[in-house]
Amino acid sequence: MAANGREALRQVREAMGPDAVVLSNRTVEGGVEIVAMRDTDLGAISSNAPVFTPPPAAAVAVDGALGDLRGELQTMRAMMERQFSGVGTHSLPSIGADPLRDSLFTWLVTAGFSGQLARSLLGHLPLGHDRPAAMAWIRQELARKVPVLNDEDALFAQGGVLALVGPTGVGKTTTTAKLAARFVLKHGPERLALLTTDTFRIGAHEQLRIYGDILGVPVHAVKDAADLRFALAALTEKHLVIIDTVGMSQRDRNLSEQIAMLAGVQAPVQRILLLNGASHGDTLNEVVHAYRHDATPDGGIDGCIVSKLDEATHLGSVLDVVIRHRLPVYYASTGQRVPEHLELANGAALVERAFQTPRRGSVFADAEAARRAMPAQDDSEATRAASPGGADGMLRSLTDSANAVGDCVEQLSAGSYGFELVRSLWQQRNESAPSPRLMAQQVREAACRDLTRHCDRFVLSLSATVATPVAGRRAPRPWQHTLFLADRDGLPLAAAAAPAGRTGPALQGGQGGWEADAATLCAAIAAARTVVNVLDAMPAAPVLARWQQTGERWLATARKTTRVASGGAALKLDALAETLTFHAVQDMDYRGRDAVQWIAQSPVRVLEGQARGTRSIAEGGTEAGLLVSRVVDRENGQTLAVHYLLCDPALSAEGAQLARWARWAEAGEAQLRTLRHALDHLGQGDGGNEPAQAEAQACARLLALQMGVAALRLEQACDDSVGAFLARLTGRAPTRQPCGGAVLVEGIGRLLALLDVLENYPARGARATQPIVQEASPQTFQLGGAGGVLEARMSGSRVFETLAQGE
Repeated sequence: MAANGREALRQVREAMGPDAVVLSNRTVEGGVEIVAMRDTDLGAISSNAPVFTPPPAAAVAVDGALGDLRGELQTMRAMMERQFSGVGTHSLPSIGADPLRDSLFTWLVTAGFSGQLARSLLGHLPLGHDRPAAMAWIRQELARKVPVLNDEDALFAQGGVLALVGPTGVGKTTTTAKLAARFVLKHGPERLALLTTDTFRIGAHEQLRIYGDILGVPVHAVKDAADLRFALAALTEKHLVIIDTVGMSQRDRNLSEQIAMLAGVQAPVQRILLLNGASHGDTLNEVVHAYRHDATPDGGIDGCIVSKLDEATHLGSVLDVVIRHRLPVYYASTGQRVPEHLELANGAALVERAFQTPRRGSVFADAEAARRAMPAQDDSEATRAASPGGADGMLRSLTDSANAVGDCVEQLSAGSYGFELVRSLWQQRNESAPSPRLMAQQVREAACRDLTRHCDRFVLSLSATVATPVAGRRAPRPWQHTLFLADRDGLPLAAAAAPAGRTGPALQGGQGGWEADAATLCAAIAAARTVVNVLDAMPAAPVLARWQQTGERWLATARKTTRVASGGAALKLDALAETLTFHAVQDMDYRGRDAVQWIAQSPVRVLEGQARGTRSIAEGGTEAGLLVSRVVDRENGQTLAVHYLLCDPALSAEGAQLARWARWAEAGEAQLRTLRHALDHLGQGDGGNEPAQAEAQACARLLALQMGVAALRLEQACDDSVGAFLARLTGRAPTRQPCGGAVLVEGIGRLLALLDVLENYPARGARATQPIVQEASPQTFQLGGAGGVLEARMSGSRVFETLAQGE
């Protein structure tokens, strides 16, 4: 018994050693109860239950309990598979939405879309959507991704030659007649002519000629490239010529000759590929490759027409292919009637049709669907009897995995990584009505506590402006990402993100909502410590003036050719450095070489006009402090690197500290990329116009930023054991190199998702843990409810088993 799960597990390890097996846990009055037993006693329990209790019914009860345990473990494994299957290997899982993602993944694949596209969509699905909202968002995204012909009049107005190409039986001749009829209805028959190269198929020429007679349009047959050139030369007075080509398999060696025939004419030819909407996705993919790349090195397919929509059972396959190849869809053919069954392509209508197509259960499932439907293991009595180890091996395996998860969570919670805050925000984000104001207040309070622990007098601010796409806007919106570091050791403390156009470069004066929260966070940090803005270039005069008013300082990297005024003369920084006196400040390792850092300082005035002779040194400028840092090889005295820094005059006394800050700032670009990675996974847009959407997006943004900060702290700490475990959760093989921030972000997200599934497991707490087998000693052995036992994740063909204990 203990107040929480972590303390109870500690007592178990002290009493029974690290190999103890946890059989159950449950919440009781005053804390948590964990029932455990020694590893050496497992065999006695499973093979000879009467050792503990004489009644024979006990053995039956044990077998039944083990069967229940296996069943619950399989259920929990299925939950974890659903939790991770809806996203790519390198994407974060949805927050507390495993059933939703699983159902959406199945919905997309059933409609014919590939698992790759389904995972990509679900990886970008905004958080906080219920199923109807998520389905609407997916439909909108798919419609946006399907390229279509927006203006039929423009196609007909440009005239020229249209050649319909494609495999045999895809409907080229009928589609030629439909296009001709649409043109005649708008522009009359006098300006149109039809050609056919299909002299192989019996009756093909006669079929097109009948259509031509009905429309009053001339039809000509050509046999080779010379005939085609002659016919087109004779039809120069026609505004539009449509060519019905002979159907060829994508694997036909003569395909390149047919394409070459079309390319050999003088008039420009638009080649339109017909795709059979009822074909398998792999077949369609092969057709596009053959006609667009293999047979035409110039990539000469201008668009496509989707035919046989009335026969398609999985229309998503053809839409997946056109999205993947960015192939514009001109028309959609929905039947045999001319011209009624040819529609101008509309992305939203095609996507809606893909999901509304009635279909029955298919026996031709893809490999992943078959794997997901396949039983996890054979639970027959014979298999269980023959299985070496039986319950012993199963529980030992789960216990080993439990120790790994428990150790990872314990180390993350015990270290200065901010994991407890991240987990709290994660849990609040799962609530039906999360409060971004409350979450923002927790972030501010945590940031202020960390400032007190890790900062002396200053806090460093690194910023980057990122162009971020915004739904409904053609042009991306600039966002500013800001990361705050401790002046003592460079520890990442907090992060903020806001549109640069709204709050300005320094995140001042937000306009309410989450923008105000970002500004309030920056203000709270500035109130606790002096902010030093670390830059890669000299700031502009208006920015310096604003920082002067708010009491902020600045430190900027400068080029050696920067001109400054010093001692009444205008000099470049490298020339001025030759006149300064350097002194050694510290030993350091520079790219694997034993080195010493030397610095020199001098007050300067940075000239406004940097071109020689443009201004007098007496005119204007910015007062600054100059610090020159030289890194010298200790062994041979060779200068390995020289850095020039300009700073606020108030920072001149900091000396060697400035050089350290500049070194930390060199890694700032990679750190800001980690923040961007976290925001891209968990949402960064404007959040929409609806208050509920904006609040959900604000909560996701706060969570993403804190996950990024936690990952950066973990990366800086170089905790190999935790990093390797988080990398395995993302499906990456362990490497000798430390994990990068992006991998750690994903690993933390998957760990939280794993714990979330455990806490929300339906069987957890549903059963009271009743002792089945007891011994007359003070130690109690129990087998029963498996709440808290978790078999987690599938990675490729290998099962990564994880057991975690809830608190």
